[in-house]
Amino acid sequence: MSINRRIFKYFAFLPFILILLFHNQLHAQDNGQIYGIITNSETGESLIGINVVLEGTTLGASTDLDGKYLIRKIPPGTYSVRISGVGYATKTITGVFVNGLPVELNVGMKEDTYNLQEVVITADEVRSTESALLAQRKRSSSISDGISAEQIKRTPDATSGDALKRITGISVVENKFVFIRGITDRYNGTTLDGAPVSSTSVGKKSFSFDLLPSNLLENTEVIKSATPDLPGDFSGGLVQLNTLEFPSNHVIKINLGSSYNANTTSKTMLLSQGGKWDFLGFDDGLRKFPDKQETIENALIAPNTWAPRSLKAPLNSSVSVSVGNRILVNESSDQLGYVAALTYRNSYQTNNKVIDDWQVGRYNTGNKYENSILWGFLGNISYKLGGAHKLSFRNNFDQSADNVVTRYNSIDFGNTQEKIYTTINWTQRSIYTGQLSGEHEFTRLGGLSLNWRGTLSSSTRQDPDQKEVTYYRNYDEPSEPFVVAVNKRSWGKMNERTLSFDINFTYPLSTTKVKFGAKSYKNTSKYSIRYFNVIPDYYGGIPDSLITLPLETIYSPQNYGSGKFLFQETSKASDSYDGVNLLFAGYMMVDVPFTIFNNNFRFVGGARAENSTQNVDVPKSRVPGSPMNETELKKTDILPSLNITYYLNNFTNIRFAYSHSVNRPELRELASTGFYDFVKYELVGGNPNLQRAYVKNTDLRIETFPGIGEVFAFSIFNKNISNAIEEKLVHTSTRTRTWFNSSKATNFGWELEIRKNLGFVNDYFSNFTITGNYSRIYSKVEFEDVEGNSTNTVRVIKTRPLQGQSPYMINAAIFFTEPHIGTSISILYNKFGRRLETVGFLTADIYEEPRDIIDLVITHPITESLDAKFTIKNLNDKERVLTQDNRKYEVTSLGRIYSLQISYEF
Repeated sequence: MSINRRIFKYFAFLPFILILLFHNQLHAQDNGQIYGIITNSETGESLIGINVVLEGTTLGASTDLDGKYLIRKIPPGTYSVRISGVGYATKTITGVFVNGLPVELNVGMKEDTYNLQEVVITADEVRSTESALLAQRKRSSSISDGISAEQIKRTPDATSGDALKRITGISVVENKFVFIRGITDRYNGTTLDGAPVSSTSVGKKSFSFDLLPSNLLENTEVIKSATPDLPGDFSGGLVQLNTLEFPSNHVIKINLGSSYNANTTSKTMLLSQGGKWDFLGFDDGLRKFPDKQETIENALIAPNTWAPRSLKAPLNSSVSVSVGNRILVNESSDQLGYVAALTYRNSYQTNNKVIDDWQVGRYNTGNKYENSILWGFLGNISYKLGGAHKLSFRNNFDQSADNVVTRYNSIDFGNTQEKIYTTINWTQRSIYTGQLSGEHEFTRLGGLSLNWRGTLSSSTRQDPDQKEVTYYRNYDEPSEPFVVAVNKRSWGKMNERTLSFDINFTYPLSTTKVKFGAKSYKNTSKYSIRYFNVIPDYYGGIPDSLITLPLETIYSPQNYGSGKFLFQETSKASDSYDGVNLLFAGYMMVDVPFTIFNNNFRFVGGARAENSTQNVDVPKSRVPGSPMNETELKKTDILPSLNITYYLNNFTNIRFAYSHSVNRPELRELASTGFYDFVKYELVGGNPNLQRAYVKNTDLRIETFPGIGEVFAFSIFNKNISNAIEEKLVHTSTRTRTWFNSSKATNFGWELEIRKNLGFVNDYFSNFTITGNYSRIYSKVEFEDVEGNSTNTVRVIKTRPLQGQSPYMINAAIFFTEPHIGTSISILYNKFGRRLETVGFLTADIYEEPRDIIDLVITHPITESLDAKFTIKNLNDKERVLTQDNRKYEVTSLGRIYSLQISYEF
């Protein structure tokens, strides 16, 4: 049993056990509630210890560490709510109606130290989660964007990767790798509930966002300017995935969904032969590599699993269940909150592909068939002790599997051959993240606050029994049968484990806050792969009748031996590596509000020191205990940063930010180990000579929040990168992808964002909201090239775009809710500009061409608790096109997807 399964078994279900212990309190609170957040109306800071009281009653509460309060057991009626605290003007909010359902009431308090006056206002409407996210963004110390669970529900997005492409300046590649402001995924960071996560990608420094279901997210923030308390290893942006928070009352939600793919459903597709646990994303042992050396050859021969199985693609399906509550403990101010969720998705996809690799003389047509399994479990528990202390235990486990078969008919003009390629792949990924954290407020120590977090993240990727099969014949002899070539099998596995601990102190000095802290981080990575060839024994006189058999029978057990087919292991010592990344960091920063000529400003700045040591060991021999090829990259970086906010008025901010950051190679990228990508038909190899990149970032933004849930923002950014890390593709006998340093690169651009309700037109148009964002990006990488001929060459400096950079990105949407029947309609549009997909070496670069993506979502409430959601994804059915030297290199047909989902809440 893998480490992930053991961890999942013993820890991930612990929240469910604790939930059951408190099951008798699930329905104890039948009366009304008022809850919300109390903030400083000028800075947006959450306020601790503010009293919230229902006038004329004995009911009330005080705000906790997060500025949150909750008043329970409120009889139906209309109330006046009085909010007061030392140093703030008292407010009384009248007309708050309670009828047994939770009422959200968020209030901003104004400082009034010398002349405390009471302000009486009328209760506003309940604010949505999207509005809360914008309010958080407004009071943030840095430049950020995001998307909330509320908005995700109005899209067809199933994974966090799908949802991220709706955010300003973000594009998503292969539905899982995130590019921010034109910067490739390797320059971006990812945290899950504030903690770093392990990677599940063998060939990329990136988190695979297709691994996290979107309905497990409360919101997602993208931090675009650094502060000293954030990791220093991000330049494009830091993606902060925040999982579900605890509801204010007991709730259970169930979602059932199904979808139809016009390219796939009910049509014949090919998949690998599998076992009884494939539907859960686990191999049952059928694909497992033999445990004992002496049984390897016999185990590889039988059973015969070379031929893919054929099936009619069924409908895609999904299901999710979530439960949560917040419970008063012993009628005191202590609270226990919990949320647990389970989600599952099973999807099928057929992509028609054309690959014209004309620079090496190959033309391929065929299909890629894929069955994807994704399920995830979330279990979070939090305990609040009064209003000053909070302990949390968060767990997230995600499991995915991709069953992929590709089959191409190929013309190899260089060898004058016609070929049939078949690859059979099963990729199984799992990731567990567990986090224990605490937040503490010490009023007797002058308001000192402390928060700490310990995190374990463990991931496993398995690529068991990958196969590549080739048949060939001379294309000028079409009457001849196809003959089998030397074919390949491999078994690969990667394990990553990340341990981290960070501690942060915040101390108020009058209006100034001083914050300092430290972080330790250890990431270990272990990778290994074994390769085998199946060779026709021509020296032993293998008959022609055997080498022309179809794939279903050619590798039957009786066809191995002398004069038939032979196994040959081609693994090398360098096909495995062990690596470790140690990071120790400390920082100090100040948060200072100040005034110049009655204009309010806020300064947040300081410096972060990071000491990083990366070691990768690659064996020189397969003999146990043999010497290693060692690669070590050690650096200490001092990373200054500052953020200045000018509060032009109560709803407009002007922000300036400047910071230094780094981009370190992944352990995999430093290892000289190579692995073969059976889907892309290319070898991927590391580069032990890689150096870390150093980035200087400058940002300027003006943003205004004219109304609830509304925003206008304009941003300018610039990045200067030294030793930029990029990928390149080398065309040799085997296509080879590797990494290298470009000496200098720049990335400059601007962003425009709008979110506006149309109620200013007339009352009916208040049911319409439009959103849109546009990013324009310019990048330049300097590289050395050679011009001339063999007798007269000149080295010149040329420029090209940064790899992965799109010159522009567009998102637009219109949301409509019919006020009488509650039906909502969303039309969403997404487009990115022509971007450099792969840097060529001795060949032309490969670009991904722009395409327009239109999605439609219709949601209708059937009853008060039951909703239906219908979506059409890729409504205009655009193909994905790659070009090389302005010629089509690869064309992929994706197809429309029609979905129906039923949601029930009780």
